[in-house]
This record gives sequence, structure tokens and C-alpha cells, in this order.
Amino acid sequence: MAIDKIPPGLANSTALAGNGKYKASAQPGESKTQGAPAVGQDSVSLTPEARRMSQMQQSLASAPAPDNSARLDALKKAINEGSYQVDSERLAANISRFEQDIETLYP
Repeated sequence: MAIDKIPPGLANSTALAGNGKYKASAQPGESKTQGAPAVGQDSVSLTPEARRMSQMQQSLASAPAPDNSARLDALKKAINEGSYQVDSERLAANISRFEQDIETLYP
């Protein structure tokens, strides 16, 4: 579908202004109200999981970053020399544990 063709029923929902910005148009039979908008009672409630996630984010943000530079240098050296060996059993166990952790978060 070409972008210059508007589906039926949407032609009058928004109008393009000459300056390139969108302006909402009133529907036929509607009048635009002036003054303060109606005030309603809104509320938000967080799930216990969301509260725990927020607490974890705050504690991680305030914790100092670990210094892994020596370990990273050793890994880079081993990779460059071709002596780095992947422990496939350990990798598989970590992947499995990661998937189980995700399943407990999103059952």
C-alpha cells in the first residue's frame, strides 16, 4: 500500500498543517472544550515482583563495579594465543540454569 493513500474512515481523523505538524481535528458533531480538563482518580499498584525488581535495580546501581580487568586480560591473551578451551559441560549447565531462572520469573 502506498503511504499517500489513506484507508477509508481515517481520512478525517487527523489533518496535516502547512508547517508539517499534526493537529487533531474535531469529529463532526463534536465541539472542542476550552478550560481545564476533567480531573479523575488514577491509581497505580505494583506487583510484588515489580517491587523486588526495583529494589534489585537500586541495589545494583549503588554497588561498585567489580574489577575484572585481570581476568579479561588473561582471557584475551588465551584467545589470541589459541589456547582457550571452552568447557562445554559448564556452558550447557549455565545455559540450563539461565533458562530455569527465566521460567521462574515468567511462569
